[in-house]
Amino acid sequence: MQLAEIFAPVAADLSTVEEELRTLTLQIESQAAPRLSRAGILGNIVSHPFAVPGKRIRPALVLLTAHCVGMNGDARAVTRLAAAVELLHAASLVHDDVIDGADTRRHQTSLNKRFGNRVAVLAGDILYTHFFSLITGLEGVSQERRLELLDLFLDTTKAMCMGEILAQELEKDNLRLEEYVQISSAKTAALFSACCASAATVLGAHPRTVRAFSDFGLSFGLTFQMVDDLLDQDCPLSAGVDLAAQAERQGASARGLVDGLPAGTFRQSLRDLVDFVTAQAHC
Repeated sequence: MQLAEIFAPVAADLSTVEEELRTLTLQIESQAAPRLSRAGILGNIVSHPFAVPGKRIRPALVLLTAHCVGMNGDARAVTRLAAAVELLHAASLVHDDVIDGADTRRHQTSLNKRFGNRVAVLAGDILYTHFFSLITGLEGVSQERRLELLDLFLDTTKAMCMGEILAQELEKDNLRLEEYVQISSAKTAALFSACCASAATVLGAHPRTVRAFSDFGLSFGLTFQMVDDLLDQDCPLSAGVDLAAQAERQGASARGLVDGLPAGTFRQSLRDLVDFVTAQAHC
């Protein structure tokens, strides 16, 4: 099973998310100073991270969670939230590439390589600020829930930053397993968790339901990062740690958490997504 099949139940929603992303980048460009706007400079910079689409796993988590909970008449707010988390993800990648001195991203020249580190840092900041503007201005969502989203994503962004700082401070190629898990939980899994929790929050789910989706997202995010490191052959763990086995165990944990979520087609899609990622641990 491929991602397109797994995401089939939310394919129409994902198409709407892509339209939202195109609209959002145009909005950012329209807010530029006249000189930048006339030259199209800001538009080129801000649209660059979206020129080659990623897997869109984070928006898909928002959408699948929302359908599990029950979207009812809140589809607009949910799709905007899904687009917003992709903005946040893009902002983090832009800053990561500056930190790592990366030359490419998704098989194209990285933003920092094309425009320089200073512009890349500022572009990432613009994406971050636009993300927060989006989630605090979601139409049809109560002020109380928007404040909950703000608190959630402020904590998530802080965790992502702290995870990167920790990664820089520790010896990159000789991490103990607990150090690796701590970094991966903060840098990657925290956002997966927030994607699931935010969708449940927007729809007014019971706090226990929000927590269940949050826990699933965290566990799945760790699985995803472990498998990603295996595929990139860029594992920073010390010798002797079997990362493939760890990924299998983490995937099993994520599958167990899926079973505690509301039953239906969309829960099955979440389980299929876990299976798809975990299966790659031995590719």
